[in-house]
Amino acid sequence: MTRRVMRAALGVVLAGALLIGGAPGYAPAQPGGVGDQAQWRIRQDIVDHALREVGARETNANYYPQRYQEIGQGILRPAEWCGVFVNWAWTTAGVPTRPSMRPAPGASVLDQGHWATYWQKWGRANGRWKDIAERDVAPGDAVVYGNYPDMHAHVGLVVEVKYDRTGRKATHVRTVEGNFGDRVVYSKLRKIEGLNAGKYLQATGFVSPF
Repeated sequence: MTRRVMRAALGVVLAGALLIGGAPGYAPAQPGGVGDQAQWRIRQDIVDHALREVGARETNANYYPQRYQEIGQGILRPAEWCGVFVNWAWTTAGVPTRPSMRPAPGASVLDQGHWATYWQKWGRANGRWKDIAERDVAPGDAVVYGNYPDMHAHVGLVVEVKYDRTGRKATHVRTVEGNFGDRVVYSKLRKIEGLNAGKYLQATGFVSPF
């Protein structure tokens, strides 16, 4: 069964799936109260923003689109920008708490959102981390490839999830990722098992925006 993120308000589905190349799909609004519905709307906005950026690319080495920098303070340009792209999508969608894009005073220079695997460290510290083995993922989550403090690492955004028959465990994900081949790319639907961003760069887990 495939769940595609839906816009929902007061328990009413307002729109169908927006994923590029996918067949239209429909699903009920997220259960729960207004808080749950507000969070689900933000997840949809993360997906929408990410999909609109597919094909955006650098003008020169690591000079990614300037709008990704203008979203907040402490964002470097030029820089390796996969984490910058995830931060932009989360911030634009209204995620209230995110990894800082600059280290706190006295902290390691690695402890900021430009460093891809810092998203893993931050997720663990804030109760947002979901190990890949749990197969617990939803659209709008960040996917981390590598382990903190690895330098050879990457981070992207989940935009679609396919689940097993129980509807509880993910089997496949589709992602949008910045700074992949110097541009924003849209992946095919890929198995959770063996998910990678290259031969030696395995996905380790997911970071929830809430």
